[in-house]
Order: sequence, then structure tokens, then C-alpha cells
Amino acid sequence: MQLISRPIYDDTTLSLFRTLVGNEESYYIWSCPPDKMNQFLQNTSCKSSTIFLGIKDMLDSWTEFDWWNNQQQVGSISIQEFARRHPNQRIVLFTSLERLEQEINEPNVHIIPWGGDWLNQRTEYSVLEPVLDKNFNSDRTYINLNRNARSHRVVILSYLLGQGYDTTGVLTYLKNPLKMPDTFLKSIGWQFDIPRHSIIRELILKGFDRLCTTNDYYEIYEKYGQNHTDNAGNFENKLRSMYQNSFVEIVSETSFTTPSFILSEKTAHVFYGCNFPIILNGCGSVQHLRELGLDMFDDVVDHSYDTIANPFDRIVAAIELNRTLLLDTEHAKSQWKRCRQRFINNVDTIRNIYSWYENRTRTKLTSVIEQMTLRTPLGPH
Repeated sequence: MQLISRPIYDDTTLSLFRTLVGNEESYYIWSCPPDKMNQFLQNTSCKSSTIFLGIKDMLDSWTEFDWWNNQQQVGSISIQEFARRHPNQRIVLFTSLERLEQEINEPNVHIIPWGGDWLNQRTEYSVLEPVLDKNFNSDRTYINLNRNARSHRVVILSYLLGQGYDTTGVLTYLKNPLKMPDTFLKSIGWQFDIPRHSIIRELILKGFDRLCTTNDYYEIYEKYGQNHTDNAGNFENKLRSMYQNSFVEIVSETSFTTPSFILSEKTAHVFYGCNFPIILNGCGSVQHLRELGLDMFDDVVDHSYDTIANPFDRIVAAIELNRTLLLDTEHAKSQWKRCRQRFINNVDTIRNIYSWYENRTRTKLTSVIEQMTLRTPLGPH
């Protein structure tokens, strides 16, 4: 196995990958930063009939809007192109993404999801105590925490501000975006359905203007610190107080518009923080969490947004369908008290998700190998 790169605190998937691939030709790489990923895909010449490729993190094109110089970052070549460069070889792709098969349909690529980046820091999270000591005197209902200024996060923040939802919430962001609302909307590449989205567009522009001109919201480094790779440590040292004073969280995940999606520590934190979850991720992410055995509080939170494909509509639905929960602090508190034991049960479940993902990974790999063996022998020439 060639270890190209790995994130700090990656203590779960690497060991599993090593165990599963044995002595086969295999590569393990972290897709962040993208230049190293790009170099690997561009320059690697694989020799065996079957290649095992383990990729941590996202497989996006790295074209997020650059708030600082209004230019797009250079993207890496796609996995599809890499596969086409090796047409006579089978690629077994271990991925942090769920539902990647909806994006990659190359005949020589076999996809095995092994769990998102929320599997990192297994040891640290195993001893992390849930936030059960809520401050019922808090005048804040929810939190929405944002690091990197991905497009959907800025839209979420802008819509919340445009609708005045900040009166009961605590919002954080990485850095004030450029004061260019029209450029922002043009950059994200989402299609407004005019006239249906006209009101939404105006609310987003109104909120974006507030985001650019006000200093009332935390710069995210005040809560995360410059060294943001220690997510469990950041939760304990920087974020715990935010969870103590809130009861709901709008989780702005890393992925959003693509058919595939990733689960990061952001999703883990809403469960350790014992907040009602509103998960803004790819379609189907809430259903996946249910499949893991997590209680999504469907009697409290309306998750019907989880199936809405249009990104504007999904954001608006997630917020507006849960308007009372977000704006009525006393309602949120009373619901939390009623569900206290269920929050505890969720923490027990999330501490055991590692075995769920490992079992699925092993089962999927066995199935893939059986399928390939029926066609041609497995292993290097």
C-alpha cells in the first residue's frame, strides 16, 4: 500500500484499508489539499489488473467561490477520467462519500463507501461527554456554525438573516464575504425558478447585505481556533458552551448540491451536543442517519426537506417547516425536556457507528470481489 497523504487524527479508515487490501496494489490519499490529489490522478500509472484506491474526504471539483479574490480555484481531474485512463484495469474505490454511485458510472469502477470523516478521532470521541446540562435560562434557541464559506452556507446564513431568524439563533462564519451580492448569486451556479424564487432571491440578497455589513456575528476562529483539525478538542474547549445554551442546530454540512454526500464532525456534534438536528446536506442524508439507528426526532423536527432536490427549496423548507422550533424558545425547551432520554440514546448509538460502517464495508467488498471474480481472476499479473 502506498500512503500518499492522510489527515491528522485519521485513526479508523486507514487501519481498515490496510487490513482489507493486504498486498494488492493500493493507494491511500487525502483529497485535501486538492493539488496533491490532482498530481496523483494525473501522474499515477497503475500496473495490476485490480487497483484498490482509498480516498478520504470529498471528490468535488474544488470550484467553490473564492471570497477573497473573486476567482475559482484550479480543479483536479475527475475519478471518471482516471478510470478511463485505465480501461483494462478494475478500480475498487473506497470513498468517504455516500451515494457516489449516483455520480460515477464507469464500468471498471467498483464503489465501496466506508463512512464519512466523522469517523476520525475515534478515541477522542469515545470519551466525549454529551451536553445534557442545558441552560434553560438561555434566550437563544438554535445555533448555525459555519467554517469555510461554501456557497450553500452563505445562502443559509443570508436567508436566516434576511428572514430575521438571527433574533433567536447564534450564527458563525469564517470571514466576511465580499460585499458583492449580485456577484455572489451568479457565482454559485444554482438556477432560480423565476418568478417562483423571486421572493427568496430578494430575502437572500437582503440577508447577504446584512452579513457583509454587520459585526454582530462571531468570526468562526473565535470558536474553532486556528488549528481546526482537532475537532473533538474544539468541541470540548470552544463549542460546548454554545451547545449548553441552545436546543436546536441547523447543521451546514460540507456537501450539499451533489447527489453524493459526506458526513463530517459537524453532524457528529449535533448529537454529542444534544440538539434537535436540522441537517442541511445532500438529499437522503437524514434517511441515512435513520438507517444508522439514530433518532431524528421526527415527531419534533419536520425533515421532509431531505428529499427536495432544488437547493434553494431545500434550504427554505428546512427552515420554514421548522419555524416554530427555531423561533419559539420556550417550545424548543419544553420539547427538549420531553426528549432528554432520547438524546442520551443517540450518543450511545453514535459511539457504535464504527462497527456499523466496518461491517458494511466488509460486506460490500466481499460482494464486489465475488462479482469481479466471475468475470476475470482477481489480483496482479
